[in-house]
Order: sequence, then structure tokens, then C-alpha cells
Amino acid sequence: MIEREIVDAYLWQGDDGTAWWMIHTTNPGGPPYVYALPACTFANLAVEYGLDPDDIDTLLDVAIHQLHIPEPGVRRNAETDPAARKGMLRGGRPVTLGNADSTSHAREAHLERVAWVKETAVRVTAPTPGRRRVASPHALDLAGQAVEVDPGERLAVLKATYRPDPQLMAETRRRLKAALGRDV
Repeated sequence: MIEREIVDAYLWQGDDGTAWWMIHTTNPGGPPYVYALPACTFANLAVEYGLDPDDIDTLLDVAIHQLHIPEPGVRRNAETDPAARKGMLRGGRPVTLGNADSTSHAREAHLERVAWVKETAVRVTAPTPGRRRVASPHALDLAGQAVEVDPGERLAVLKATYRPDPQLMAETRRRLKAALGRDV
């Protein structure tokens, strides 16, 4: 089990205009581990799995931990898939967003996998209160030296930038419904 603590968080704008949430974490035995999440990830998760679009804490938790889920559609992973082991199967295959008969079925299977990741593989935790020296690109002084930041404050500022766009979510829902052939 790998425990990672968030030590910095900020918004980064890509050259193509895409907004990214950059979440820097500790990484026992190695260099810091960075999660780069497109800002659209959270609204997409809300649509795909029927999660509360205003609950950024849950959306961020799922977004980070889902990156460590072994692909359930790969045969070698299907035997050990935590959702499949609990009987969440469709056509003999583990339930996924693509084969679930409903959004709630997909959500149940996905959250089972996220819980499994947090229990057995990787757990990313909130920052410990207080200031610390960090050397991420957005925590350097003008001379390029690490500065002290409060990662909890920086994460709170980043979360405050999240605003789900109902029109964009409706369009995502429409496209996903067409692709899956079922309501979402």
C-alpha cells in the first residue's frame, strides 16, 4: 500500500488552452508524484457515474484514485476485479461504464474499484495542516528557489475554482447517451 499526501495544488493552463489541476503528492521512496487532471474531469465524472456535480471533494477523490484501477476489461484483471468478485457482472464480464445497464450500476462498480484502490494499492490523503517548503513550478520565488506554502490553503483555492457548467454537462450527457445506447 502506497500512502501519498498532497503537498501542493494549483491550476495550470496548457498551450492549447486546456485547464489542468496539478496535484503534487509525496511518493515514498521516490520523487514527488504528480496527478495532472484536466479540469473537465470532474463534470465528466458527475455525468458518467451520476455523482453530485457540486461535491468537488468526492469528485477529486474519485478522479485521483481511479487512475490506479487495473483495467477491468483486460482478461487477466477480470478475475481479480473487486466489482466482479462482488457479483457485478454483465455478460460474464466485470461491469464498466461501457457495459452497465444503468448509471447506478456503473457507479456502484466504479466506486467499488475506487474503494479497493484506496484499501490495497494507493491512498492519497489531504495535506497535513501547516506550511512547508515545496519546489513545484507554482511555488518558486523569482530566483527559482523553493518557497513555503500551505498546501491545504492552495488545495482550497484550487477547489474554489471549480464550477460545473450545466450546459456542458448536458452536452456530455447527450453524447454519452448516444455512445452507450442508454440513459445517463
